[in-house]
Amino acid sequence: MALELGFVGRRRCFEEARRYVFGLAYGPRDVTIVDSALGGDGVALDCSGDVPLQLFSGLSSVLPGAELGVDLGAVRNGLVMVWRGNPLLHAVVSADVLKKILSAVKGVAEISVGFSPYVDPSELFGGLKTLCGAAPRVKLVDERRASRGRYWLRRKYPGLAEDEIDALSFVLSQGIALDICRKP
Repeated sequence: MALELGFVGRRRCFEEARRYVFGLAYGPRDVTIVDSALGGDGVALDCSGDVPLQLFSGLSSVLPGAELGVDLGAVRNGLVMVWRGNPLLHAVVSADVLKKILSAVKGVAEISVGFSPYVDPSELFGGLKTLCGAAPRVKLVDERRASRGRYWLRRKYPGLAEDEIDALSFVLSQGIALDICRKP
């Protein structure tokens, strides 16, 4: 059974949240996002602020064990959150926003990051080490292998950008779990 996400609040705020949340329904559900202008119980969302940051931070706090997929790019970065196999959030963000989100998430079990076979993965380790504060495990995924599922994901989620499709394929793919976060 899939987790249902709901929203309570102003229609304009609902439309903004719906840009980032898979299958967001209006009204209370299993987990409810609440327009902070109205107050109430649930994950608070101030629609005048950084909506992706608030959504990733808020949902990671109430749904421990979620997984993040990250498609690192030169300018744009794809980011998704999956909980128990269910995609919850998606966004394309700048490097600065990505850093803010990764430092704000709590309770994430794993971060899956794609790497290109044309780049030496050892160059990534310094940057990956900074992700340890957000998750206890970092999974490195070969982008070529993960790309095999892209066609299916594009058909299933036609509204996602390429960067988001890539990030989702990384979460769903096998990879190498790096133990770079353990303290010696």
